[in-house]
Amino acid sequence: MTCEKRLNSIIKQWFISEPLLFSVVTTHHFVLNDSLSVPMRSGHFCIEFSELLTKDLNDAELSDFLKIEAYRILLKHPYARQPYKSNPTAMQLASDVIISKYFTPQSGIETAGVIYLKSQAWRFSTLDFPLEKRWADTEELRFFQRNLQIDRATGLLKTLDDLTFEQWYKRLLFLIRETSAGGGEASGEGALSDYDLSAITQSAELWQEDENAQNQINDKIKKAEIDQGWGETGGNLQRTLQSEVDFSFDYRRALTKFRANIVSANRRLTRMKPSRRYGFSAMGSRYERKADILIAVDVSGSITDESFARFYHAIKNFFFLRIIENIDLIFFDVNLKNTTPVKFSKNLKLAEITGRGGTNFQPPVDYFMENKSRYSGMIIFTDGEGEFPKIGGAAGSRGLGNASILWILDSRLAWEKSRWWIESLSGNFGTFLP
Repeated sequence: MTCEKRLNSIIKQWFISEPLLFSVVTTHHFVLNDSLSVPMRSGHFCIEFSELLTKDLNDAELSDFLKIEAYRILLKHPYARQPYKSNPTAMQLASDVIISKYFTPQSGIETAGVIYLKSQAWRFSTLDFPLEKRWADTEELRFFQRNLQIDRATGLLKTLDDLTFEQWYKRLLFLIRETSAGGGEASGEGALSDYDLSAITQSAELWQEDENAQNQINDKIKKAEIDQGWGETGGNLQRTLQSEVDFSFDYRRALTKFRANIVSANRRLTRMKPSRRYGFSAMGSRYERKADILIAVDVSGSITDESFARFYHAIKNFFFLRIIENIDLIFFDVNLKNTTPVKFSKNLKLAEITGRGGTNFQPPVDYFMENKSRYSGMIIFTDGEGEFPKIGGAAGSRGLGNASILWILDSRLAWEKSRWWIESLSGNFGTFLP
């Protein structure tokens, strides 16, 4: 069986056991490249492999090599922002040392980068002056002695400091320059000028900053977060991925956009005021700074009092800025709870609103469509759990016109689950409360 068929067989097994790794690896193509001096490398949306160097690997070893590249892609190392005049060797080494914190190959295989780093661990534990005498008793020396060690019990590379990929890159770039031929003043006992770094350098040759690739990988991580599809990829790596992916969406920015739409919808043409560009040959315009909005609040059983309190606080602080004249409130679950809107007030209590049933978004949308001549826009506060509405269905409307609907979801996960249908509705956009 060829290596590519074996790799595809491994991926099929990951569909159940490693859904996150499966989803990331399947965004890349396998490419045969027998000129490689390493078994596998990644970049440019492909995973290159050498048939010559992988044919003698058993299935466990091949799976571990593929898993290392999958972890590398998940961490976005091949697609991250490149340092100025980046050194590919240092970048590959930084990637390998980061991956070694999260993944221990069950088969015992080691990448060229880890082998090199373990040789450096030996160097710092045995030589009197591993960085030449001028670096004796320095923070640089202490850092490598502390972070390049070999665990005696397992034989694995051991690091102590919790550094980022970029921080490791800077440290290892310094190490390469001080220990390689022509890279500094190191020589004699302290130098490893005869160490072949070409295999490590080759591993990072495909690396190039790619924002599109980063976004695709982030989408896979977000989906794993929503579906709880981490598989066996968990623990520290899961926390790292969650911290590195920007799940945030500033709700203030969405409210600002909504307010701008309201002001724009209230533009009035006037012949008494000339256009700034064309003078009296064209009508000028003025904006009514006062507007009325409708807020529909989901009071179904899945909305907590805590969520409503955060929503109330956000709306109160944002809209009491002499821009919104009136805020009317309606409440809904499977239907409207009040046929006559109530005014937004400081003493509003969710507990006093009867509801707590299922969720149907059509009634509040229909009410807004029927009364949109009274309102410049509508905000819907919900958790998104319900069938998405049809705009202009029951009311016989032709659309929102100049009005807009802002959906505010009560959590990030709720937003990620619902954003696909919210953004597909014309004139609708959304955000979530942190």
